[in-house]
Amino acid sequence: MVKTIILGDSDIRQVLRSKLLLKHATESDTVVIEELGLCRGQVRVDVSVVNGLLHGYEIKSDRDSLQRLSAQAELYGKVLDRATLVVGDRHLGEALDIVPGWWGILLVHRSANGLKFKTVRRPGNNPNRDPRALVELLWLDDAIALLEERDAARGFRGKPRWVVWDRVCELFGINEIAKAVRVHLKARAKKRVPV
Repeated sequence: MVKTIILGDSDIRQVLRSKLLLKHATESDTVVIEELGLCRGQVRVDVSVVNGLLHGYEIKSDRDSLQRLSAQAELYGKVLDRATLVVGDRHLGEALDIVPGWWGILLVHRSANGLKFKTVRRPGNNPNRDPRALVELLWLDDAIALLEERDAARGFRGKPRWVVWDRVCELFGINEIAKAVRVHLKARAKKRVPV
């Protein structure tokens, strides 16, 4: 009798990360980040690709439960430009009912040549980003620098970050905030990478 080996998160994550790094290898403006915290750490995106978009990948292996997926999808929807669920056979049907229609879905399975990914649904653009949730990805100094671009930092240096974030949301549109967040995420990620 052949024992079936059930894929775990770490098995999938390693192959997914390698696949994404290979896909974007020639793009100097792209970084791949693991465990990106959103909404002040309420959730962590398993793997994120940051370039002209912020695209998060959430892994749900056959060993995982889908208990948190609905709440994760709601919080990811406040920040991410695109999202893709990477899921095993066991959860595919239920996952299709949980994640919003703009989410992509990759089905992962083991083959003789290793793990394979099959596109079940391509990701679309998120129609519901929240500027306040998005701006929270900026560190305080980054948010102050953004205000300085509009000569609006006076009186905000030394204020709590939530006050500064609110001011950024008053002065900048969602796409401007999203662009600033991507720029700062990429800069932070590149500083962490050993040369």
